[in-house]
Amino acid sequence: MKRFLASLVLLVPTLLLAGQSVALAQPGSQPLTEIDCELLVKVKLAGLWEMPAGEMAQSRSEDPKVQEVGRTLKTDHAMLDQAVGQVAAPYACPLPNEPNDAQKSWLTEMATSTGAQFDSVWAMRLRSAHGMIFPLIAKVRAATTDTEIRKFATTANTVVMKHMTILESTNNVDYANLADATPLTLSSDSEGTDMVVAVTLVPLMVALTVFLLWLASSRNRRRKQLAAPGRDDDEDDDDSDRRGRGNGGGGKRPRLFVDKEFAR
Repeated sequence: MKRFLASLVLLVPTLLLAGQSVALAQPGSQPLTEIDCELLVKVKLAGLWEMPAGEMAQSRSEDPKVQEVGRTLKTDHAMLDQAVGQVAAPYACPLPNEPNDAQKSWLTEMATSTGAQFDSVWAMRLRSAHGMIFPLIAKVRAATTDTEIRKFATTANTVVMKHMTILESTNNVDYANLADATPLTLSSDSEGTDMVVAVTLVPLMVALTVFLLWLASSRNRRRKQLAAPGRDDDEDDDDSDRRGRGNGGGGKRPRLFVDKEFAR
């Protein structure tokens, strides 16, 4: 009986450890690598701004092709958004719930554009953003050891490739300027904030510098104008003294009236 109880005591921890090993071996239960988690975050961020962008294409563009592509982007990213939530759930990989500052600035740029300008801004921003995430998807698909992440990367790769193609079909993508279409890159919120602040403050700093230089220059001119009359008065007094001494000395002034006797 004692041997049985001793064997039972040893067996229970062994079974527990074995169960934990099986759980760790299941797809989706292991800790994600940094790059695997980065992919989930970037796809989530993409959906958070590209779905509103797709809605704007339907309400702001007058081009039926742009409207159609906008509907497709919104539908596909709604599907990807649901998928990324399901894939990330078993992992300790927190997902954002709003676009980062750079993406918000792109949406603002679209919201303030109309007509052909909107079509151009819309297509260039979206095509550039898809081009930035495309290499990350390929890298994760080639290197990840997690089965679920590999499946998700395959799906994301297909969707992004599709979106780049249909964005290009709108004829609003300028390939020569595509690399410079998005100076604010997909990055963390803090980096996006820094860039937005820098872009906003630089013109203000330049204007402030010009104003301070103008103010200093104006003060110098006023000082010169105030100082100039004082010097002229002193010089006039000196000239008068010298003229007085030259006309008989003593500083007497010349007669300014006519002698009555002489007048008679």
